[in-house]
Amino acid sequence: MEDRGKVLDSVKSEVQRRLNLDETIAKNTEHAKKNYQPLQPQIFSYKRDWFEPKFLEFAQVCDDGLLNQSQIIQRYLDTIGTEIYTIKALKPDFCAKMVRELDNFNDNILQRSRPNTMNSSGLIVEEFGLLDFVNQMISEILAPISRILFPEWYGSGIDSHKSFSLMYALGKDTELAYHYDNAEITFNFCLGNTFSGAEVYFTHMTGEEDKQEYWEADHVPGVVMFHRARHLHGTLPLLSGSRYNLLTWLRSSSVRNKLCPMCKSPPKLIPSLHMGDGFTVPS
Repeated sequence: MEDRGKVLDSVKSEVQRRLNLDETIAKNTEHAKKNYQPLQPQIFSYKRDWFEPKFLEFAQVCDDGLLNQSQIIQRYLDTIGTEIYTIKALKPDFCAKMVRELDNFNDNILQRSRPNTMNSSGLIVEEFGLLDFVNQMISEILAPISRILFPEWYGSGIDSHKSFSLMYALGKDTELAYHYDNAEITFNFCLGNTFSGAEVYFTHMTGEEDKQEYWEADHVPGVVMFHRARHLHGTLPLLSGSRYNLLTWLRSSSVRNKLCPMCKSPPKLIPSLHMGDGFTVPS
């Protein structure tokens, strides 16, 4: 009975943490604005120069709609598995600057949220000060890509997201358990550094347990890996070094309002100060 009580207490604590999350992020964001002095303020401003030319061309072709999906995939992307793609996206100089800035923030700002319930080492972009950058990147690059590559999950549009950084290092997070993301589409940018291990593995989509599928892929600095968020996946153990990633979980309320991706039931909603979990109240 004592173990059961501990489990219930843990569940209650997690429920309360989630209910307070928007307020906590707002407080931590304000704290960071007052107390953090960026090493390289320029990287917090969205610039097309940070991105590889071919990646920008890929996004523009998606936005123009002059090529069909299969033509775009063949011309621009490496395919890892079913609707799992990679392309070189970020320039090395930007990646190096971002890793240095993330380390500096971690060393100087202790009042911060966990990036998600499964990782302990990482930052929420709002608290780090990268929200405007990510918002513009989604609008100009990631949304057009998603519309063409994942039309079923794009729905009537991407209207919210959850974005965060992750760090894998010995003595900290070294692997990630099997799961799927609370989103419609996931973009995972590898920032660096030097590391071995920590490969990503994929199986089937949640709800398609009858399919026997398995793929592995290495993370490469500067390369973005993107896929349907409900594709089950995990991270194998890190063997050496450290790996930094920037992730954005894209959400479409027109898709998730029909069925919560986590509980597989029609969502029961409570008000949120910010983007919450991406659901909206029908007008």
